[in-house]
Amino acid sequence: WYILLKVLEEYGVLDRWDASRILGIVLMVRIKRGQRVLETISRPRAFWRGFGEVGLWTCRFASVVVVVLFLLSFILTMLNPSAIEPASASDMLLIPGVSSTIPLGWGLAGLVIALVIHEYGHGILARAHGIRVRNFGLLIIGLVPIGAFAEPQADELMRAPSRERQRVFAAGPAVNIYASFFCFLLMAVLANQFVAAIPGVHATGIIEEQPAAEAGLAPWEIITHVDGTAVTDYIEMTDALDSHRAGDVIELTVLSETDADGQRTERTFSVTLADQYLYEVERGTDPEVLELYGISEGDAFLGVSGLSSNDVGAQRLAGPLRNDAPSGVLATVFGFAAQPMTIIYSPLEYKGEIMHPNELELLSAGDFPLGTDGLLAVIHLLFWVTWMNVLLGFANLIPLLPFDGGHLLRDRLHDHLSQLAKVTKWHPMKVKEMANKASRMSSLVILMMIIALIALPMVV
Repeated sequence: WYILLKVLEEYGVLDRWDASRILGIVLMVRIKRGQRVLETISRPRAFWRGFGEVGLWTCRFASVVVVVLFLLSFILTMLNPSAIEPASASDMLLIPGVSSTIPLGWGLAGLVIALVIHEYGHGILARAHGIRVRNFGLLIIGLVPIGAFAEPQADELMRAPSRERQRVFAAGPAVNIYASFFCFLLMAVLANQFVAAIPGVHATGIIEEQPAAEAGLAPWEIITHVDGTAVTDYIEMTDALDSHRAGDVIELTVLSETDADGQRTERTFSVTLADQYLYEVERGTDPEVLELYGISEGDAFLGVSGLSSNDVGAQRLAGPLRNDAPSGVLATVFGFAAQPMTIIYSPLEYKGEIMHPNELELLSAGDFPLGTDGLLAVIHLLFWVTWMNVLLGFANLIPLLPFDGGHLLRDRLHDHLSQLAKVTKWHPMKVKEMANKASRMSSLVILMMIIALIALPMVV
């Protein structure tokens, strides 16, 4: 790739394409198209200026969340770097098809959509404030787009009032955040259309030397009946266990995992339930904690972990909007606040999948018109568009130049120092230099912290 770019550069091909090579291996391709569409979309100027103000405040709030989470992760890494599993070089790049956590097809589709949304956000707000946009463009490595840009007239952007410039910088991350929220809502609605292909429950883990293990239950086997009574989901399973005490013998009917022919085998066996209270005490759990969770002596214990309904994969995607989600304002607000982390973490945990492969097998679209495969395809697209928008929106708010968050911090510092200058009588040029110096120092500190986050788990 480097040699190809070098040859194209030497023979003047990149100049004819209005492209250039940066950082050795990155191809910057400028595109003139899209100006007419941009002008049409940005025509209701008053609306977009109002949108820009809302977006600016959205980004200010989100940037506080980003900084707090970043500082917490830095502190935790400094306290115990050996507990953090170091990421491979390919995974740190977060490039579709290169990183093991991002598939090429769906990941690339989500990235392109998120990049177009991001850069058009900047472009629309620039035009809404009368700033011309010279070009749109892509940053490419090995034919894979890794970034995009809108190139406004630099002199017009720098001459614009600080508030308008901040709206332009905030527009990209803001539309990514809004797009991720919209796509999540649509994904949640569609995820709720899934039903369990086989009614029942499964456990992702079997605890050694406990009843389930001694009876021969294996992870991901489906429990369909307890004492001959059907259990269709997690609630019915826990109700069945709660009706028994430690020492009781129950009969489980289970379906094995699929064999080479895709078939499951049914079998029935007896299990003598253990005492959950004694199990937890032997593990060192404080009795007061057990009391807080309502666990008392004699409570029945099957000896499994990760016990879930068979449609748990779809429920996880729907998050606070799933059919059986807790009601109440507080639970809903907390669910929406936690859902971005759930979405970001899922492909990291499942190696590029949106859920565990076994969870995918247990889903059915029921009577949905697209069928199971069609609905899964739409869900995958919406998931990766959401994932990329969350990542692009929040990552760009890190107070690090040349990210949007770095520009926002610089202009915000300039505003505060300008207010202070009314008292101190500082010259405007001094205020500008102080703001630039402070933002450069902030960027350097953040960059060193990022390097420490990456390097420490590797060397400790």
